[in-house]
Amino acid sequence: MNRLKPLEKWFKAAFFGVFRRWLRKGQKDFRPLDGRRIRSVLFLRPEKIGDMVISFPVFDGLRKHFPHIRIAILGSPRNYEIIRDDPRFDTVYLYRKNVIGDLFTLLAMRRGGYDCVVDMIGNDSVTALFLSQLCADGKPRIGVGKKAYREYYDFNYDHRMGNTGHIIENTLKLLTALGIDTDTVDPYAIPHIRQEAWKKIDAFLADVSGSPRRPVVGYNLSAGSRTRLWAKEKSLELIQRICDHVEDCRVILITSPADRRRGDELQRLLDRDGILQSPPNLSLTEVSALVARLDLLISPDTSLVHIARAFKVPVVGLYSRYMKNFLLWRPYGQEVGAVVSGNDDNIFDITVDQVFGVFTQVLERFEVVRS
Repeated sequence: MNRLKPLEKWFKAAFFGVFRRWLRKGQKDFRPLDGRRIRSVLFLRPEKIGDMVISFPVFDGLRKHFPHIRIAILGSPRNYEIIRDDPRFDTVYLYRKNVIGDLFTLLAMRRGGYDCVVDMIGNDSVTALFLSQLCADGKPRIGVGKKAYREYYDFNYDHRMGNTGHIIENTLKLLTALGIDTDTVDPYAIPHIRQEAWKKIDAFLADVSGSPRRPVVGYNLSAGSRTRLWAKEKSLELIQRICDHVEDCRVILITSPADRRRGDELQRLLDRDGILQSPPNLSLTEVSALVARLDLLISPDTSLVHIARAFKVPVVGLYSRYMKNFLLWRPYGQEVGAVVSGNDDNIFDITVDQVFGVFTQVLERFEVVRS
């Protein structure tokens, strides 16, 4: 896939060059829209799970101020699980990167007659640019993080211009285009979790924690990229130190189905009471319910970091140094919690001492457990 990425970028650039003359440019004298007169808004977010999770405060803020507005969302197969049953959305569309299927999706969005389209992709995306132009003819287009394509949006908040604010706060700036003061919006917004998922996870944790309840730490072994996977030996040492430091601690190894064997191996090598894996074949919403019940989560930079912080679960997150992205994507609302590598490409050089040091700081700061 990585080898095809340059070709995909070249094709999109060529497509833009050919068809740019038909694109409508944005208003230069844009004024905030009157939310009282808007009936429906379409949001474009066909990205990863984490991108969708950090967007939930936007939808909740819009609902709070203008509950009459119908909200539609364009998601992707990757984030569909976390939005498909969410009552925030009146309509859910999917962008599948399938020409015929996406054409039907585009036609369905046009039939929706939306009064405004919001492109939430936080950079210059040719795909999102054309979708925003075609799905709601002549209607206001709101963007975030646009630079090269800024002129094609009526409103844009560019969070990359020297701004080191958190990605949640930056994304909330979209709401100013609708006349909403973002200081009045709660930046914590939890994903929708079905009651069956809560029951399944609570039953599992009742057996794990016991009575009286013991502290439960989640350790996420899965990530979307190999560059975010920590060495097995380091994971072993860290978990051992955590169990020695926190009395009666339970550590749950959280794994995707593809990483289940890694979890089995770690559990076998640790060979001590209180180390176990999350139940097999959990759905994303079930994993979210598990994370919500933790006392603390340790994870590489993944969507679970944002899900945990949405529930105000303390996080120790592992990040690469690349372009200081950790400032945008660090655990929200935590002064401590981010452990940053000494290079731009991976987290391999992060030491056990670094992670354990931040772990103890988070324990103390959030008064998670008595050590």
